[in-house]
Amino acid sequence: MLLYLITFAVAIGFAFCSDLCQRQIAVAKRELAGHDLWNAVTAAKIGKNVFLLCSAAVLILLSGLRYDTGVDYYYSYVPSLETVRAGSASHYDPLFNFIIACFARLQDNQWFFAAMALYTVGMIYFGICRRSEYISIPVALYLVSFNYLRSFCFVAQYVALATFFVGFTALLKKKWIPAAILIVLAVLLHQSAIIVVPFVLMYFMRTRWMMVVSILLPVFALLGQGAVRVIFVMFGSGTRFDYYFGSEYDMGYVDNTLILINFAVFAMFLFVYYMTQAYREHDRNLSFYMLAQSFALSFSLLQSVIPLGYRFVWFFMFLQCLSIPLFLKRMFSGAEYYVMNLVIIVLFLAWMIMYPLQGTSNVLPYHPIFDPMSSY
Repeated sequence: MLLYLITFAVAIGFAFCSDLCQRQIAVAKRELAGHDLWNAVTAAKIGKNVFLLCSAAVLILLSGLRYDTGVDYYYSYVPSLETVRAGSASHYDPLFNFIIACFARLQDNQWFFAAMALYTVGMIYFGICRRSEYISIPVALYLVSFNYLRSFCFVAQYVALATFFVGFTALLKKKWIPAAILIVLAVLLHQSAIIVVPFVLMYFMRTRWMMVVSILLPVFALLGQGAVRVIFVMFGSGTRFDYYFGSEYDMGYVDNTLILINFAVFAMFLFVYYMTQAYREHDRNLSFYMLAQSFALSFSLLQSVIPLGYRFVWFFMFLQCLSIPLFLKRMFSGAEYYVMNLVIIVLFLAWMIMYPLQGTSNVLPYHPIFDPMSSY
């Protein structure tokens, strides 16, 4: 565990240094002009990008150099690579099957895990940078919410999630074609990403109706679980998820901590939204973040009727690394803003240490590829 905490601290530290360089750019633009401005901004931009790359590189290396760390490492991914080498097909979705087939041509399985780490972390950092001028708080939330370590286990889904995440940021920038392409790719990588399609289409609703849906959706999820079950059975029929209904994965499992976390965040967003009278602004992006949190809470409430339903929660809960700082910024400023973010980061860290890190994810202990017998 100590290795993970040190790595997190180093990655967040580099991200913070990147933020300091960004602040230097802002100061230079206010106080300098001409050649002095160009020199100061250029130097600060170089420093910002170097620290940004160092922050991402630390996480990519830890993930990419792991050995038998994460529950699906030897349970699913290594056997799939070996199956393809033996002349059979892997069992994933079309695009991820293609990726498996490509890396099966290489004899060393580690190239697959290294490439997936590079893509997943790289896309997540790219998405954060597209939406956040200062990245240290979003990076910290990404790490302490277990999303980084969970990608050690569920590689295929997190490759899809990272793809959706960048598509989501493109949507907020009204880059319709890139957003559509990325979301289609996410679905082709992992069929669970199909759940984001209706969510994405709701971006084009009136903001007033978006808020109505945000409030009513958790109520329907709580009261209409039977109907939701029928819908998922109907649409899951004929897909590879049909297997999960009636299987050992369909035992009504509920992670209550997901419900508590998403209810608390949803309540906080709702409080901020109305206390700051954000509804008067008709801010589409802010309302969309609210809708994303509503989806996260709703699928948390539906875990018992959808096999592996918590996996749908992850797509929407992941967006909290962007939405939490955004909503807090509307309510607080200066030192208060940073204190509130720090409180939330510490609470997430405590949850991660007490619950998912001690669960069945098998990310403890960590084994490096260059010394597989060592445990950290």
